[in-house]
Amino acid sequence: MSGEIDVLSIDIDGNDYWIWNALEAVQANVVIIETHVEFGMRNIVVPYDPNYFYPGKHPVYHGASPVAMVNLAKKKGYRLVGANELGFNFIFVRNGLADIELPEVSVESVLKHPSVKESWKLFEPVKDWDYLEG
Repeated sequence: MSGEIDVLSIDIDGNDYWIWNALEAVQANVVIIETHVEFGMRNIVVPYDPNYFYPGKHPVYHGASPVAMVNLAKKKGYRLVGANELGFNFIFVRNGLADIELPEVSVESVLKHPSVKESWKLFEPVKDWDYLEG
C-alpha cells in the first residue's frame, strides 16, 4: 500500500518512534501512536534496536517520550490534537486538515491524569541509560 490513508495506528511497545520516522510509503490523515509517559517532559528516545521485544532490558526502557513524539510529528507535518485519558496514546492530525476544528494542543494539556505524574517515578531506575534526543 502507498499514498494517502485515513488512519495509521502504531503501538508495538518498543520501536514505535523509529517505525513512524522511517515510514514514507503512506501519509495518514490521522496518526495515533504510543508514547512513553514514564519519560516525563524529557525529549528522549530509546535507541533503535531491530531485535527488541518487550520487556527488553527493563519494562520502562523502550519507546519515546511524549515531547520527542511531538517533535517527530512536527518534522513530519503533523500537530498534536489530543490523547487518550491516560496520555500514552497521542493523536496527531496532518497539518492543513481541520486546522480550525482540531487545533493544536500542548503536551502538558494531554498529560493531566494523576497516574501520569505518578508514572514518572518509574523512570528513576533507567534515567542514566542511553537515550537519543527526539
